Amino acid sequence: MKTNTFYIAALMGTATLAQAEYQIGDAGALAIGLDASVQSTDNVTMDSSADSDTITSLLPTLNYKSDAGAMSIEAFVGQEIITYSDLSENDSEDFKSNIKLSFPDELAGENFSLVLEGGVNEFTRAVTSQAGQGRVVSTEATDLSLDARYYIDEYTTLRVGATQREQESQTAGYFDVETLTIPVAVYFDLDDSISIGVGYRQRMSEVDSLVAAEAADSDDQAFFIGLENELSSIWSYTLELGYQQREFDNAAFDDEDGLFASFELNWQLSDMSQLSAELSNEFGTTLANQSSETARAAVQLNHTFDERISAALGLSFEEVNYEQLSGSREDELFSSFLTIDYQLLEGKWVLRGSVSYDDSSSSAAAANYDAVRSGISSIVIF
Repeated sequence: MKTNTFYIAALMGTATLAQAEYQIGDAGALAIGLDASVQSTDNVTMDSSADSDTITSLLPTLNYKSDAGAMSIEAFVGQEIITYSDLSENDSEDFKSNIKLSFPDELAGENFSLVLEGGVNEFTRAVTSQAGQGRVVSTEATDLSLDARYYIDEYTTLRVGATQREQESQTAGYFDVETLTIPVAVYFDLDDSISIGVGYRQRMSEVDSLVAAEAADSDDQAFFIGLENELSSIWSYTLELGYQQREFDNAAFDDEDGLFASFELNWQLSDMSQLSAELSNEFGTTLANQSSETARAAVQLNHTFDERISAALGLSFEEVNYEQLSGSREDELFSSFLTIDYQLLEGKWVLRGSVSYDDSSSSAAAANYDAVRSGISSIVIF
């Protein structure tokens, strides 16, 4: 089952009521923000039920930022309040937080760098119940990640990381999922613009013990070569390409293998326009005790009309193959969006209009749908 979550940056809003910044000596600064959003959709639950509604979201935040000394810190905490005009049984309040520590703030002779990031966040999405009544799937996610780089010499870099994600479901029929991912790679700079590397990544996924006898617990391994190329100030791309395999603890699921791929391209078309594209193929584990393999392609065009007005147009296509206890399932999802931004207060305040369209085809009848969403927003940029 595909999980859709609400983020304040993706929602369309109407008013930002207040923002204030307070300097704390040399220790950093606090900022208080309040973002509001309104979105109209003809398919609240993103399935064949196609219920329409108007959704309002309010997110007050307390933000902290410091770049004093050798380490920089960025953090925020907030509470998102989501309300539905008609389907009020889907109303929710979600806690949001994140902290990012970077050391050193800027390299000054050090032969290493560390980035530590984590947060506790609640997510809520509306679904249709068996009786056709609205309900929500609530999840609490705890994330912690480490990205470390050790510069062995002038040309060689060791890259090591670790990402821990714990998803705790608050809704019957969905389960807790814990995932630990550890990538290791060595990159060699061929010149100032080209780096080539080789890497290995292990991922361990565990579905909670409530379904341990038939849980989609797995151990993934991926072997890849990497290429990073900044052809000029106009072109750049990164590529990871290799082989991945997934082994399950339980015989109820069949072991899998296949292509491991990640590709990102950035092309500066002009001083005012930028094109970005990405391709990927990846394994995953859902809260519905499913193993998934997702192939994705996306392209986005950003254009700046003047110092105040900019726009973004995006297209994406996903093909997802699910393996589950009740058999296999295949989904295809086409998505598109258009946003137009108007900046005020030197870019600290952005007014946004947005429209998006999704078209899903699936071997599961309930997952065949299309959806149109539109809205307006006001976003404070700290």
